[in-house]
Amino acid sequence: MLPHSTPATVTATAPATATATATVTATAPAPASPSASAPASASASAPASVSDSAHAPAAEGLLVALGVPEGAERLYLHILARPGRSTDDLRTDLALGREQALAALESLAAHGLVQREPGAPACWSAVAPDIAVQALLLRREEELCRTRGRIGELMRTYHSAQQHPVDDLLEVVTGREAIAERWRGMQEGARRRMLIFDKPPHVARADADLELPMLDRGVQVRVVYEAESLGAPGRMKEIHEFVEAGEEARMLPGLPCKLALVDDTWAMLPVSTGSELRGALFMRAPSLLEALVAMFDMYWHRAVRVPSASGATDAPGTSRTVGERRRKLLTLLSAGLTDDSIARQLGVSPRTVQRWVHEVMETLGARTRFQAGIQAARAGLL
Repeated sequence: MLPHSTPATVTATAPATATATATVTATAPAPASPSASAPASASASAPASVSDSAHAPAAEGLLVALGVPEGAERLYLHILARPGRSTDDLRTDLALGREQALAALESLAAHGLVQREPGAPACWSAVAPDIAVQALLLRREEELCRTRGRIGELMRTYHSAQQHPVDDLLEVVTGREAIAERWRGMQEGARRRMLIFDKPPHVARADADLELPMLDRGVQVRVVYEAESLGAPGRMKEIHEFVEAGEEARMLPGLPCKLALVDDTWAMLPVSTGSELRGALFMRAPSLLEALVAMFDMYWHRAVRVPSASGATDAPGTSRTVGERRRKLLTLLSAGLTDDSIARQLGVSPRTVQRWVHEVMETLGARTRFQAGIQAARAGLL
């Protein structure tokens, strides 16, 4: 309870960007007074021993997230480890009052976690967790889906209450740390697809801990990489890992700007061009988003696929190795990489790259690199 002298002010966060977190708090039951406790006698049920407690699963907090009160969860874990205990036995084991024990048992029964065994006195056993807890999980998932479906309704209420709705559609964030934090939030909140122009400068390196879970939950990720962003040591290895996990990756010699589109509802753009990213523009104006998606699609269809990592371990001198090397070389040439960048990607010297390029041009009958790319595309080598 807040002190009377401290007024409480609550400000609503936009539902589309807020992270929904369900918190359930329960007060731990106080030990029963001596008058309410069962008398200690030879005929009374023995309290739980240390060895019995050692068998109780360390799962505190697991059921609280599914809507089970903390006190009831404690009772469930005890019944799970010691089935067949009567109501009085459970009261003695956990030092509960009669009303507390009955209320907790009723809650567990209502959630389908325990069942009463036939006969007298009333004894209790736990329902198999793979059935009972799974049912609670499915029920909670249905509730979350219904809540997610009403975000649009909440957003309409949110917008109608804003004095400056235009300001809500555009937001400028400054500082590398603040931009990186917002970018992490966009990745964690993605549900359908993410479209990216990867162009230096980078606020942070690609984070597998963010992208791989996003791919695992079925989010479509399409990235067009600018040739310059592929030259960093180890960069191609990172991209290959993402491609193997499901990312769709292509590349071009140049891109107009950095860009990230999330679920066609959010976009991130740099405030200005330059060698250092100090400010980013976050927008969700529908007309601007449609234009940005159209621009992305145009560059996506012009881009060439990032060469795969397959064939890198083939024995030197085999035709498969030569063919794979040629395909990678042509792809990197088409993307506009320099000889030095190609050399770093293929692990050879720039002079070796120049020799390979000359051989490919002779094979395709091309006088320039551009002609070699066209001939390779016509021949289906890309």
